[in-house]
Amino acid sequence: MNWLHFFIWVSGIYLLYYLAVILMDLAGGRRAAAAESSVHQLTFAENVVPAQMSATAIAEANTDNKTRIDDAVRQRKQEPEMIGSGGVVIDNLFKLCKQEAIIYTRSVSF
Repeated sequence: MNWLHFFIWVSGIYLLYYLAVILMDLAGGRRAAAAESSVHQLTFAENVVPAQMSATAIAEANTDNKTRIDDAVRQRKQEPEMIGSGGVVIDNLFKLCKQEAIIYTRSVSF
């Protein structure tokens, strides 16, 4: 059996399969309509009461938020820009390639 015969057999089997599925779908008739009383809808029964905040509470919340952001920025800046694996920016990678400064320790597979 060569490839042409193989593809013809596989195509024929798929054709028969899909033809059988279509004929079974047509012979099955129409599906029953879904009951109109069954509505798919989410409802929540929570009583939410809004609370009024004072101006000092809002100011404190804003300063707390600013200090959290400042702390996060400081922590991010304290980390080294290059990881210990020797990572470089893509622009610097091309510059190093032009300078032939990259030493290959392992084979490169593409």
